[in-house]
Amino acid sequence: MKKKLPPLIWLIIIILCAIICACEGPDGETGATGPAGPQGPQGTQGVQGVPGAANVIVSPWVKVADSAWTPNRDSTYFLVSLKDERITRKVLDSCLVVAYYRNFGRTAVVFQLPSVTAELSLGFYMQFLNNEGTANFDLTYFEPRKEPIDFDLEFRWIIVPPGTGGRTKATDWRDYEKVRSELGLGD
Repeated sequence: MKKKLPPLIWLIIIILCAIICACEGPDGETGATGPAGPQGPQGTQGVQGVPGAANVIVSPWVKVADSAWTPNRDSTYFLVSLKDERITRKVLDSCLVVAYYRNFGRTAVVFQLPSVTAELSLGFYMQFLNNEGTANFDLTYFEPRKEPIDFDLEFRWIIVPPGTGGRTKATDWRDYEKVRSELGLGD
């Protein structure tokens, strides 16, 4: 006649087997590296960004002919508006915007805006109105003008989002040559 083991003994045997199987010995030495697997497919090339600072928006130099300026009644104030879809409400609410100008044909001399001389002041403002962004440049003569503007100007604006970080934190925005160098701009 066979004897049956009581259920409690079976339970103890199962628990002991589980404990013994769960125990691990010390780690052995690391084995040799196996051969490399095959090369996977190459992904697509990303869009090249502006070198120097992430997320900074830089306009091209935009030439404004003297005939494009809209004068006021006594020809002391002139305005020109240039559309830019990158100028949005969010940009105007949170970003640093700087602008520069130069005389067409004299590209080595660049001035930051606003600028004031003995005869005139030249300024800028950005606007988002009717779902359209514009860069606006205004020219104010201190004396009424009898003749039209007789020179062409080029403008460039730079939009720096908050938290851009990196090299732009110490940039002297008044010095265009330093800005150009820091952002890697090719004029």
